[in-house]
Amino acid sequence: MLAQEAAPLPEAAGPPAPAEPVKKESKFHRAFFDETDGKLDFSNFMAKGGFFPMPVIITEPAVDGGFGVVAQFITVPKDNPKRVTRRMLGAVKTGNGSYGYGYFQSGSAFGDRVSYKFGVGRGKVTLKAYPEILPSGLEYTNKYDYGALASVRLHLADPRFSLGPLFDFRKLHSRIDLDIEDLPERFSDFERKLKTGALGFGVHFDNRDNAMTPTQGYNVYAEAKFNDGAFGSDRDFQIYDVHGYGFQKLSPAWRLGAKVEVDAIRGHYPVYFASSINLRGVEARRYQGETAVSTEVEVTRQISPRWALLGFAGLGFTDAGGARIFDDSGAKIAGGAGFRYRIARKLGLDAGIDVAYGPSGAVFYLQFGHAWAFNLD
Repeated sequence: MLAQEAAPLPEAAGPPAPAEPVKKESKFHRAFFDETDGKLDFSNFMAKGGFFPMPVIITEPAVDGGFGVVAQFITVPKDNPKRVTRRMLGAVKTGNGSYGYGYFQSGSAFGDRVSYKFGVGRGKVTLKAYPEILPSGLEYTNKYDYGALASVRLHLADPRFSLGPLFDFRKLHSRIDLDIEDLPERFSDFERKLKTGALGFGVHFDNRDNAMTPTQGYNVYAEAKFNDGAFGSDRDFQIYDVHGYGFQKLSPAWRLGAKVEVDAIRGHYPVYFASSINLRGVEARRYQGETAVSTEVEVTRQISPRWALLGFAGLGFTDAGGARIFDDSGAKIAGGAGFRYRIARKLGLDAGIDVAYGPSGAVFYLQFGHAWAFNLD
């Protein structure tokens, strides 16, 4: 009988292969890059009360450009991301010698039953006015010892509606570089110190889906401020603002925005407080009057979750009113295009650049949040 061949013995198992090391994300990466797509994103940093160091590049021709920096602290409640608290501390300086520094804060309190805004600052602003008697322009400088503004709004049973008081107090010294005798009485506010003090009231409606870069909903309000000697003002005059902003999603990729702003001033107001057209592409304070109307339409195309392109067009005009300090402006048209990057996905916050063309040529703007954010609730 043939002996059966012995089966080969199994080889002795070696030591187990070392496990792949688990890569740990750094705190920096977790704070500034999104966990879903890996893109640059400030959501996590801001959610922890971090600040966004926002460089300010001023491209406004009225002040000959400039630069500055704003430390913007944003706090977002987990249970209500629409009620963002913003704290901004910053300083700017421009090419024509203007400068300013101050603090601004907006948010809510008492379980979102109250919304508030307040700001304080100092600075010097050199601008041009274009009165009827000097159509080529009149340069003036306002040096502010202080400016303090605030509003408090109580939300009603329907929280979309709110109302409350407004406060506006300033002390400034105005100077005019012009040697002309017998200037109109309205120009007597130059070369003197002036205090203004106003109390007012506002009624607001707001159902936007996002406080910083809204894509759906409306924000409409009417406000009146009364500068009076009883409140410490050297001049008695009134300011009335009626603003409406609408945002509508047309499809997952397209959305529409529109605004109408009507600003009016009445009474014995300082000439440099006159209402003015407020449009991208129109030089700040270039067209002034007792009543100013500014309208703008914006169309946005979302090309990816992060990137969007937009185009906009606006129309504005002023009415000189009974004082006839300024000429009626006639219709002024401006428009342009821009892009946005979603810098904070969880907050729905965009940042980008707009290039606008208007009566005085091309201007570009750096945007943080919506282009109309300064006047939104």
